[in-house]
Amino acid sequence: MSAIEEFDRSLAPAEREFQARVAAFAAARTTQIASASRAQIWMGDLLRDACRQGLGGIEVPVALGGLGLGFGARIRAAMALAKADFSLAFAFINHHSAALRIALSGSGAAREAWLAGLLGGDLIGCTAMSEGGAGSDFAAIRTTARKVDGGWVLDGEKRWVANVRGCEIALVFAQTDRLAGTAGIACFIVDLRQAGCTRLPEDPVHGLAPAGIGGFALHEYRVRDSDMLYAPGQGFRMAMAGVNKARTHVAAMACGLLSTALHEAVAYASSRMAFGRPVLEQQGLRWNLVDVSLTLENMELLTLRATRLADDEGTAAVVAAAMAKKFAGEQCLAGVAACIQSMGAVGMGEPRGLVSKLVAAKALCMADGTTEMMNERIGASLGARQLQAGVAVSHGRPPVASAGGFRAVRLGKDAKGATTAEVATLDNGELPPGNVVVRIAYSTLNYKDALAITGQSPVVRKFPMVPGIDFAGTVEHSADARYQVGDRVLLNGWGVGETHWGGLAQRACVRADWLVPLPASMSERSAMCIGTAGYTAMLSVMALEARGIAPEAGVILVTGANGGVGSIAIALLSRLGYAVTASTGRLEEAPRLKALGATCVMDRRVLGEPGKPLQKEAWAGAIDCVGSHTLANVLAGIRYGGAVAACGLAQGMELAGSVAPFILRGVALEGVDSVHASFARRTIAWARLARELPGEVVEANTREISLAQALVVAPELLRGQVRGRVVVDVNR
Repeated sequence: MSAIEEFDRSLAPAEREFQARVAAFAAARTTQIASASRAQIWMGDLLRDACRQGLGGIEVPVALGGLGLGFGARIRAAMALAKADFSLAFAFINHHSAALRIALSGSGAAREAWLAGLLGGDLIGCTAMSEGGAGSDFAAIRTTARKVDGGWVLDGEKRWVANVRGCEIALVFAQTDRLAGTAGIACFIVDLRQAGCTRLPEDPVHGLAPAGIGGFALHEYRVRDSDMLYAPGQGFRMAMAGVNKARTHVAAMACGLLSTALHEAVAYASSRMAFGRPVLEQQGLRWNLVDVSLTLENMELLTLRATRLADDEGTAAVVAAAMAKKFAGEQCLAGVAACIQSMGAVGMGEPRGLVSKLVAAKALCMADGTTEMMNERIGASLGARQLQAGVAVSHGRPPVASAGGFRAVRLGKDAKGATTAEVATLDNGELPPGNVVVRIAYSTLNYKDALAITGQSPVVRKFPMVPGIDFAGTVEHSADARYQVGDRVLLNGWGVGETHWGGLAQRACVRADWLVPLPASMSERSAMCIGTAGYTAMLSVMALEARGIAPEAGVILVTGANGGVGSIAIALLSRLGYAVTASTGRLEEAPRLKALGATCVMDRRVLGEPGKPLQKEAWAGAIDCVGSHTLANVLAGIRYGGAVAACGLAQGMELAGSVAPFILRGVALEGVDSVHASFARRTIAWARLARELPGEVVEANTREISLAQALVVAPELLRGQVRGRVVVDVNR
């Protein structure tokens, strides 16, 4: 049984029936397809006909007028159509993708306006991402969108867009804020028939004109708010979320293309006589075609593996799609050339169409990412994947055995774009790139983790994601000389839990540069009782010390005193001899704050509203975890020559204050960055925490929960119902 036959058996009956209908559609229109291919004209009529035959909307939900089939059905349709003509397959799948995006993410008004036409063939769609100078570098797009009343105005040019020669609807990705980078990219539904849109003069891609590839320009083009498909901050993520599937269906088209070329070559070689016997019986030529058949089988295997992983979007899926696309692009080109070679001059003739297939095979090497880009995607996780397989890649160490999977809090997105959170068992192969694998013992639940888990703020922009901004554990594998198997380490910051899988898991793969050796006197649990909050508190204390704020200078104010940073800052300062005033919104916690070392407790409302630019000189220094009006008032009340270490923004990011404290009292404002602090500052901070923070202080200030409980406690933390530290035992 071939790989394709085995895959087809795994499809649902409706998906197998759909694949047969697609193949029958292509077979019934062989003459029309061949004519369009020879004339190199857009196959729009065939696309409309396919939709009218009920072949559109493969994955569009039934409730929205689609077929409600799985991604496997799209892959088999791509293969079947590519056997007839690569350009037809490319155009059809691109149209389908545009309709699917509107179905899944469009507003109610957008679905009402466009979806029925796209599914029925009255409208043909395309997706416009690429631009001159911004092909694979999607983040560099220059098309802009500016907000106006009731909508947006778009300006820019798009190129290398399939179907644009005659389609009506385009999904246009544009930059709404250049300073925001990828976070400013949005996507809009554009009617290419309207004023403000101009199709660019034809610059046909040789051999692929039937796919309708071309470009268009937008000038002062107005889009309604209801036709925004992805808002700023979502555009880039949603574009990248579809890349794995796009690369996989391009690989599927390569399989269909090479299958037809091989069929043509074998048929010709079986009938062509030379030296008294069929050419196919000539050993050298037959072996060449055997190699092509083996290549095709391997292409299909890689493509079907990527198909099965496509909905995952983890590292394994990225690598599988890139491998399928790279191998398909390179080997299809060589395979078609070998088929032409086996047919001699006949293979170059027009009726067979193999020359156009050769051109299409070359185009495969560039569509949805060049071969070089695929190498980058595969190479990005090469070291990590070898580590995860238990292979020591340096120092000659023997492999270290590890279990095949691990439990983790996994964040995703549902069909409506809402954040989903679950405790799942993940495979080692899904771990992100890195050169050190750590078996985690403890992590923590911080405010930022709670935002990520609940989806209340766009902390996470890449899915799936494992939250957890810190962890402590033991090195399992290492490709860096600084760490050996068995070393105890901890990690804070570096975007872990936001852009790189984090600590709410039993295993992590990270860069060695991000790690810090765990102090010898400190356990993994103790380290996480302190966690990022305690580490940030120590950095804040160090910032005040660096400004010369000694205990004899006067009282130190700590805002957000009941939080993790604030409570540990109080404990540290009091043990260093400072008098501490704690500001909190929960005055009932005053006894606990005084037990930590606060000499005075004040109501945060005193600082939480707009105040005077300069106020009574009350404090020698402060550690502010709140920001906004609170920070402005703190600055206004600092004594001459004092300093404030700002490390949080619980109240807000704005600072509606005055320059008066800086220029009239010489007050210093020190920003405390715990995410990217240098290795030297990190090691100093953790060494001091091990020496200066008694274990009983953090224990009394800590609550321990399991991995699953993190999902329950996260919303409680955001509601202000959690005090002190929350440590997560990831192994229970």
